[in-house]
Amino acid sequence: MDRGQFIPELENVLEIAPGMLREDQNVRDLEHWDSLKLLEVLALADEQLQVQVDADHLAKCVTIGDILNLLEESSGSKGAQQ
Repeated sequence: MDRGQFIPELENVLEIAPGMLREDQNVRDLEHWDSLKLLEVLALADEQLQVQVDADHLAKCVTIGDILNLLEESSGSKGAQQ
């Protein structure tokens, strides 16, 4: 996963101005973060990265960096399975 390409997509889903998303941001501090956004992030990961992430694991993420790390780990394990 290329974070540089994925972050703008994530900013769009989370309704954050381009370039404003920080990896140390707590997702619960984001104005629009809710269960619907969580599902949108799952869909984005599936569509853009062809990676399926467990919703419970995503819900446990505290920061944007945690989400990106989870996506990278999921992407890496997918490649190992193929």
